[in-house]
Amino acid sequence: MCGNKNLIRLLEEAKAAQLSEFPYRAQEIADKMHPKKCTVFPFPPRDSKEDRKPGIVLWLRPTIKELINTASEKLEFEGGICILSEDAGKILDVGLINDGQKLYLVTETYLN
Repeated sequence: MCGNKNLIRLLEEAKAAQLSEFPYRAQEIADKMHPKKCTVFPFPPRDSKEDRKPGIVLWLRPTIKELINTASEKLEFEGGICILSEDAGKILDVGLINDGQKLYLVTETYLN
């Protein structure tokens, strides 16, 4: 943010060099430096407005299971077993979630 411009330039060059040496790790490093967040709602994406409840903004977890567990706990939502996207697609991997994406925690009864 502020400081010696030469030092900042050197650090940025070193970071770029390191990322170019290990391109397969670049996304992992970027995710750690700028973690993704998402908003999880405790209702299906196409639920009526009367049944909607406030969601919660969470930092993305390393696994989809951890995200479901954390969202269920924070929302006090029992029976959450799956995360859906806005267009009702079942998300199986956190790598498919974009930063700032709206997600929906649903129960097994919704899926049947």
